[in-house]
Amino acid sequence: MDILIFSIEDGRFGPARLPQIFHEAGLAVAALCPADNLLAHSGFLRAHHPLPPSRTIRVIARALAAAIRETSPQLIIPGDEQAVILLQAFAGGRCKAVIGHKARVIIAASLGDPAMFAASLLKSDTMALARSLGIAVPRGQTVASAEVAVHAAEAIGFPVYLKQSFSWAGVGVAECHDAPALRAAFAAARPRRPGLRTLARKMMGRDWYPTDAPMDVQSGIAGQCAMYCGLAWRGRLVGGFAGVKLEPVHGNGPSKIVKLMHDTVLEDVATRMTAALGFTGFLAFDFMIPHDGGDPLLIECNPRPVPVHHLGRHVGVDLAAALARMLDGEAPDAAPMPASRALEVVLFPHALDPALARHNRLSDVPGDDPGLIRHVGDPLPATRLAA
Repeated sequence: MDILIFSIEDGRFGPARLPQIFHEAGLAVAALCPADNLLAHSGFLRAHHPLPPSRTIRVIARALAAAIRETSPQLIIPGDEQAVILLQAFAGGRCKAVIGHKARVIIAASLGDPAMFAASLLKSDTMALARSLGIAVPRGQTVASAEVAVHAAEAIGFPVYLKQSFSWAGVGVAECHDAPALRAAFAAARPRRPGLRTLARKMMGRDWYPTDAPMDVQSGIAGQCAMYCGLAWRGRLVGGFAGVKLEPVHGNGPSKIVKLMHDTVLEDVATRMTAALGFTGFLAFDFMIPHDGGDPLLIECNPRPVPVHHLGRHVGVDLAAALARMLDGEAPDAAPMPASRALEVVLFPHALDPALARHNRLSDVPGDDPGLIRHVGDPLPATRLAA
């Protein structure tokens, strides 16, 4: 097997779209995920290994070790942040008795430089790395208490965002317009008696989830959400494309409609961050483009596929084909593959809504992978579906 996708959370559409493009690039792909995860319903999987419902680290480790043993993948792709942090823990030596040396080597090679794991996943560490590289980021400060958060916010100027370092899709981010709101958001993110909670999680084998990760106070930016999505190989950016969010699902949440294109500034930031992280695999960087015309501000790094990665071939950047070449031993080109055209896309599953369709947009409906449509519910007649 060439690729094993490891995913925990349902409702993530990005990894579910990858099996088709991998198959079309000549790669064999298997998945380790819960049976009700969207990924499990792709018809392009060679094998599906069900993940047991228990979230104790040893149960997950046994399931992962068995999947690796049965598939012998060249690369493991995490489908969500929980999968990322678990793979990082296993690469670092957790559950050695279950995850043997050979499996740990495969896991580590699939992630990149272990010294940079935190910087690839935790927002506080990502911002610290970006600042050290001279990359523009919003004004902000890592805070350990509500009072420190308020002092930081008063220095920055309200409104601010309180961000948990381990969070995604807008969850764990609170917009605060004054000190009482900031204190309330901090209290909600840091419930009382953390010691007992930490002990209970350890006893249940769920201490791998970083409930006590740092939090940042960050300035609010009036601007447009943007991203750069790419494929990295041993610290080199192989290729990628930029995107701007035309319509979100909700305020700070994931995109419903995006415009994909080439952007040299975002590509340069992604190239520098990828090199510093020593990263391997699919990743995406989120930005804010200020309305005042200032430099794009890096917001965070997503060290896993996002729901637009499979669309690269529609703008001239076939990341699955590029990955196949890397797995065959080819070295990345000196410069990343850029997008050659711009395109507006309505993302799946929102593309199933005919009200969002326009003649100049691509409706990203997986017509060749109907299991995905059946799983989310198909409101359209079969004759309306197109790949």
